Amino acid sequence: MRLRGKLFDGSDSLFRTQPDMGKRAGHDVWLNEFTPARMEHLGFVNRLMQTFCELDIRCALVNTYPAYIAGVFGLFSTGGGKISLLYFARVDSPILENIYNKVPSFQIGTLTFTLTEAERYEYFTDYSVFAITLGEETVRVLIGVADTTSNICGSKSSINLLEFLWENTLVFSFLKYEIVCVPSPHLRSSNLDII
Repeated sequence: MRLRGKLFDGSDSLFRTQPDMGKRAGHDVWLNEFTPARMEHLGFVNRLMQTFCELDIRCALVNTYPAYIAGVFGLFSTGGGKISLLYFARVDSPILENIYNKVPSFQIGTLTFTLTEAERYEYFTDYSVFAITLGEETVRVLIGVADTTSNICGSKSSINLLEFLWENTLVFSFLKYEIVCVPSPHLRSSNLDII
């Protein structure tokens, strides 16, 4: 999908700015800590985002759920009880091919994906709804795919993808909350940040 006719350029410039700022300022300025006001599905979302970050796949979770756990909204919904809209930047990836091709059921790490609402999104090739299961918890997630000019960049491009989504999907100006997971420049683990 081309958002407003535009392709995401795959840049990781915002991620690269962070280490440069740390070197110049003499300290780290990552926002590694977020204290949510609500915890509903937060452990699930954390594992979901970290899984894709560890696989070096760029993605961002947008819509009402991030604002909900930040305490800004009193409820969250994208219709029918789905927690949010998870965007991926389209890349050649055997992992993501299952999502692009709307495979009925598949596994990514500890997460099981089961396609739901197939008829509703049959003619919307860049959108699908999956019930994603982690342990005993199952959450329905609306997934969207944004076309990109680059097939090289990975999870370090997630912040730029988020900015691209802000600029090209949201019409009104308001305080925006989104979730993105990027590799830490100093640690081997990933950081889940609410932006």
